[in-house]
Amino acid sequence: MAYESSIPFADIRDFRNAEINGIPALFTISRLDSETLPADFHSCEVMGGRGSDFQWLVPLALANFTGTFVSRQPLLRKGQAYAEIRRYGIYDVTAFDEWSENNNS
Repeated sequence: MAYESSIPFADIRDFRNAEINGIPALFTISRLDSETLPADFHSCEVMGGRGSDFQWLVPLALANFTGTFVSRQPLLRKGQAYAEIRRYGIYDVTAFDEWSENNNS
């Protein structure tokens, strides 16, 4: 499921190396069309909350969209509707291919 304004994965050029709740990830401020992700990758959108732009990980942020995390590991457990963002880091700009090679597990 995606918003009409979602961008296909291959068209996103602003990925940053990141970490979310201890999981290596990529971050983009773009709304990603999750149906265009490469095989074995997962994504979650970030929803801001009271006092923070990084409050919740959700499959689709209906309000307060902040960005999108992409990872090789699922960011939500099966059936989980959301997860609190306990800690995160957003670092240098990186290309998907370079990140994928360095985070191969």
